[in-house]
Amino acid sequence: MRGPLPGTVLVTGASGAVGGRLVSRLLDSGVPVRALVRSAARGRALAAAGAETVVGDLADTASLAAALHGVERAFLLLQDEAGAPFAQAAAKARGLREVVVLSATAAAHPEYDNPMFQKHVRGERHVRGSGVPWVFLRPGAFASLALLWAPALHGDGVVRVPHAGLAVPLIDPRDIADVAAAVLTAPVERWAGKAVPLSGPEVLTLPGRAAVLTAELGRPLRVEPVPEEEWVRLTARHIPEPYARALAGVERFFTEHPPAVSPGVTDVTGRPARSFATWVRDHAASFVPGPPTVVGG
Repeated sequence: MRGPLPGTVLVTGASGAVGGRLVSRLLDSGVPVRALVRSAARGRALAAAGAETVVGDLADTASLAAALHGVERAFLLLQDEAGAPFAQAAAKARGLREVVVLSATAAAHPEYDNPMFQKHVRGERHVRGSGVPWVFLRPGAFASLALLWAPALHGDGVVRVPHAGLAVPLIDPRDIADVAAAVLTAPVERWAGKAVPLSGPEVLTLPGRAAVLTAELGRPLRVEPVPEEEWVRLTARHIPEPYARALAGVERFFTEHPPAVSPGVTDVTGRPARSFATWVRDHAASFVPGPPTVVGG
């Protein structure tokens, strides 16, 4: 169900995979968009496409308050600050009728003490406390995580993982953007107060993920398990150790608590979610040669 088009929608994370597509979808629907960017340079392409751009920072309440002035709805990307500055600005924003939050399935597990989980738990709590009607989009693992496997794909063909039993329904970031666009152009009362789980259409094991990449890209790839501590040590060569340790913890949790396929994409958009194979096919050019590496799922 779609009502009259909303007034200006603020999109944070507007230069990212989800935010960028969301901006395009809203503009194509005739919705005025204000895109929050970190620098004027990042906003040039968005401005050329027809979006109003404002420079600001998700950690800065003052810049967020300015960005929210005159906005009717907003799309919030949670960062390390867990949305606290945004919630503070939103609570004082006049005319703001809805905040659609890109959260995660992790928010449904507040009992798990992992920084990647707690960021989303805290973020949802902050937005609830703002008093503005909210919708939480809770996707699982993104299909774009496969890009971390590109070096192995062009190297020794081996992806070393800490939890070989991990099996998740990877979601195409484009589907998340399409869901957000549908929510933001529906009457506020249609989705307000709902947490919407989102996933891809099929659960894939890590070997299954590797098989899809092999089939679509024509390069052999296989998965090899290593102990978690060894994986953290090796991965910390490429990313900060706390992040590597947290990521390993996320994979351990979902290995022990396998996520199921969610109908959320279909429920909101009226069409099936895209498959992982479709995502790989459409992003084949993004897989460029590189040295072997060690990554998780």
